[in-house]
Amino acid sequence: MTRITPRVVLLGPQAPLPTVGSVVKEIDPGGRVAVITAGWQEWESDLAGLRSQLGDVIVPLRLYQRAERIWEQDHELRVAHRRMQSDLKGIRRLYARQLDRAAEAWMELLETEGPERIVGPEREAALEAIQRLDAHHLRRIDSVQTEFRDRMTPLERRSVSRARGEILQDLSGCSTVVIEGGHAAVLHNRIVLFDLMDEIRTRIVVGCAAGAMILGGRVVLYNDQPAIGRGNAEVGLPGHGLVPGVVALPDAAFRLRLDDRSRMRRLALRLSPDRCALLDPGHRLDWDGRAFTADGSRLVRRDGTLVPWDRAA
Repeated sequence: MTRITPRVVLLGPQAPLPTVGSVVKEIDPGGRVAVITAGWQEWESDLAGLRSQLGDVIVPLRLYQRAERIWEQDHELRVAHRRMQSDLKGIRRLYARQLDRAAEAWMELLETEGPERIVGPEREAALEAIQRLDAHHLRRIDSVQTEFRDRMTPLERRSVSRARGEILQDLSGCSTVVIEGGHAAVLHNRIVLFDLMDEIRTRIVVGCAAGAMILGGRVVLYNDQPAIGRGNAEVGLPGHGLVPGVVALPDAAFRLRLDDRSRMRRLALRLSPDRCALLDPGHRLDWDGRAFTADGSRLVRRDGTLVPWDRAA
């Protein structure tokens, strides 16, 4: 069967099974490839792994390094950005505190015995309360980020405008963009700082791990076995919306209790109507603008069972 060239490819982590090279060579043989590795932060320039897979066709956009230079050049913008990040951290702490209580109440109701006509509506109300909290948290994030952009107009500042022009020049000859993993919030925020998503979405986009996470409608942070805390998944950021109706969950076999059907059911119900895409190493999920094609990726059904994505209908 001939595979349709995708608009977006979501991949799992690239270790221990790197696949981004073979994927890019399949969908865009011979093309130049812009790479965004800002999620690696200080290790952004360590491109040996990507070069070994893709060769000299890669064009590193260096969003993290360019942003660091901007903070050095523009003290006012750096201070305002740090204040915004501090505000966002405070909002997240308050959200997490409320989420703990709301999740505990919902789980208690799920375990409460009684006639469905009596208990059922209360369970639904408890779930809706969590979903409203998640949506409220995303609105707060958007409000803080919008206020920063409106007040500081970063794109109109010389340092940002100059760096963005350089990035667009680098992008101009590239038909594919690879967004690597690392820190999802840093990836998201650097793309927003330079206002790149409209340019990126006109190309084939390959997101790896955290790079896949930011391409849906929202970024969900998850770890079922944290060193501290209760392990409640958090809606952490608005995504860039290139892939509709999907929450990408890379490295799921390591970070989620996939054998705990009740826990998986709660996750699927809470994130509904979005579908949870499990992306472990070697897994792939393609979106061509109309339909999905999967290779290895699994979906979490609303009853908590896991099925191959292509058999989820």
